[in-house]
Amino acid sequence: MAFSSATKHSGSLATFLYNSMLNSGCASQSQRSRGLANAISSVGTVSDIGLRILPNLSFHGVHVQCINIGGGKGEIPDNKHLQIALQHIHGIGRSRARQILSKLSIENKLARELTGRELYALREELNNYMCAHELNNQVTKDIARLMEIQCYRGIRHSQGLPCRGQRTHTNARTWKGKAIPVAGKKKA
Repeated sequence: MAFSSATKHSGSLATFLYNSMLNSGCASQSQRSRGLANAISSVGTVSDIGLRILPNLSFHGVHVQCINIGGGKGEIPDNKHLQIALQHIHGIGRSRARQILSKLSIENKLARELTGRELYALREELNNYMCAHELNNQVTKDIARLMEIQCYRGIRHSQGLPCRGQRTHTNARTWKGKAIPVAGKKKA
């Protein structure tokens, strides 16, 4: 039986990817997916061959579940509609997802059905918005600035208390942490 050169390469590539997955010792599904992505990126000649055989590879229940948007924006799940999948990126909500899809005139289909052009256009459009790591860094800088100038909100942030007027006698457990019992205090 004669095999084409792509089939020969795909067999050796599949073996390489499978072995790298086993040797990495990944515990969770997301770690295995990241390990698979790292294994693919570590092979220099995988670009076209890997993309053709990746959907056909089976690693005993391990499969790639996300599409990497690129540009530090993160990943979106590939089994959800775009309007919902875009909301998995920090800083993109319902209205922003609808706005992006209407601006790009992309229908609300499953994320795995995106073409290369649509994915590129989506990546370029997401670069116009502050989201994911950029947004987290900006919020951290804003809080650090408030703490530095010692305004009321900055002081409350530094003390680990709510800074928007909520009560603290009861509740505020998210900010204050788990309640510590005080010895000798009677319950009434």
